[in-house]
Amino acid sequence: MANPRNQKSLAELRELLAGENKTFFLVDYQGLSAGEFAKLRREVREAGGRVLVAKNTLINVVLKDDGIDALTETLNGPTALVLVGEDPVAPAKALVDYAKDHAKDLPIPKGGMLQGNPVSGSQLDNIAKLPSREQLQAELVGVLQAPLTQLVGVLEGAPRNLVSVLNNYADKLKEAE
Repeated sequence: MANPRNQKSLAELRELLAGENKTFFLVDYQGLSAGEFAKLRREVREAGGRVLVAKNTLINVVLKDDGIDALTETLNGPTALVLVGEDPVAPAKALVDYAKDHAKDLPIPKGGMLQGNPVSGSQLDNIAKLPSREQLQAELVGVLQAPLTQLVGVLEGAPRNLVSVLNNYADKLKEAE
């Protein structure tokens, strides 16, 4: 009979990793003190993610049940699971920035899934370099707004020119009187 604690952990992991657009990262945290790990959790939480530690076998069981075999070799040694919300960039930046500031470059990215597609540990650095979702949306709005602004300027130009011509004609008539 399976351990009830493992069954409970397995059910929680299934719930956390449910959904079609799975996005999470796996990192090696070995070498971080309890205080450093708590600081890492806090920074990732502030960035919109969540760090949790679970047994590799349990993570692997949940992933295999979902048809994901790409991370089997990644799940060895101490592994923390970093769950992300809507924006995967902010938690990835938090992980990379924390590692840059740490003397031993910890945590070390192992890999993960980005919207259902496997990513390697080295790709996490590339994800962290991307602009945030809000920044991308702002840039898109700017790109979409520019032609409309130009169109309004062109459409305002003809009436403005007509008014100028009429004003000049009126001034000329006043001078002639």
